[in-house]
Amino acid sequence: MLHLHGRGHGSRSTHHWHIMTGVFVTGAAGFVGLNIVRRLAERGVDVVALVRRAPDAATLRFLDSVRSRVHFVEGDVRDRERLIELVRASGTRRIVHGAAVTSSELERSDPAGFVDINLGGTLNVLEAARLTAAERMVLISSSAVYGAPRDPAHLIREDEALQISGIYTICKQAGEALCRRYSELYGLSAVAGRLGTAYGPMERPSGSRAAMSQVYVLVHAALQQRELRIFGADRLRDVCYIADVAEAFSGLVLADTLQYNIYNVSAGTAHSLRQIAAALQALVPGVRWTPAETPAAADLVVLAPSERGALDLGHLHADLGFVPQWPLEAGLAEYVQWLHVHQ
Repeated sequence: MLHLHGRGHGSRSTHHWHIMTGVFVTGAAGFVGLNIVRRLAERGVDVVALVRRAPDAATLRFLDSVRSRVHFVEGDVRDRERLIELVRASGTRRIVHGAAVTSSELERSDPAGFVDINLGGTLNVLEAARLTAAERMVLISSSAVYGAPRDPAHLIREDEALQISGIYTICKQAGEALCRRYSELYGLSAVAGRLGTAYGPMERPSGSRAAMSQVYVLVHAALQQRELRIFGADRLRDVCYIADVAEAFSGLVLADTLQYNIYNVSAGTAHSLRQIAAALQALVPGVRWTPAETPAAADLVVLAPSERGALDLGHLHADLGFVPQWPLEAGLAEYVQWLHVHQ
């Protein structure tokens, strides 16, 4: 017997349900997970959405057009037995694992807890997939495993050398390795999508996501007519609009067959903060910023190790025919329009 949230805002109901063709999504209330949930539902898929607490009003509004296809269940990826029980009871055969924490403060203050979520959670999802004979598990990994680009003009392929430093990238690399090994041992299709810097609707601060994307900071400052001080304005970030991200990950989890273990998921380009601000200025005339001489004096900082290069999307294109639909200017325009309506 599972506790589900009915269609009413915050209402509770208890009943059995079976979704034989559905997808189970962890981290479903997070920015990326929620957009994937909505895209899957728009594609006609029933989604079992794992959340740690009841979805708030903004989450339910975002899913309003597809609400009948989304079934919220409460749980924590650190609780292996409960997770296995939920996946088994749902009848789903495919899983997107997006639950993670990115807070650098938590990495410092509670490294064991940080690993329990970011790596232990991946292990527990793989166990749930193995024990329920799931067909596919897609891990949301990160382009951070590549580190700063050695050559900014070069597209980064999935087989290039990694630069692993912090506990977050250690957990992502280890999670990818676990996916590969589970595939070898159990015939499970377990793949990872290395996600670039996503931005767009429903990005917001949370307990799991304290630092917002550079685009979020730029857009909100512009809309509020605040001048920003930027350090590292000419350093690159692989920013990508969330609609493209959701399309790619929904495609990966639904594809009949996949030929690779790792997929880059991004826009296939990288932009400096200076370029992003210039593109935004065409949409929001109030964009104002000045260079900061030190990181401590800045509102928005990109340090050299945090620079991210453009990703090669050949694997995604080969298996899904994926081509990004939202270049920077179009993505920014759509995001600004969404914020005008919903903020």
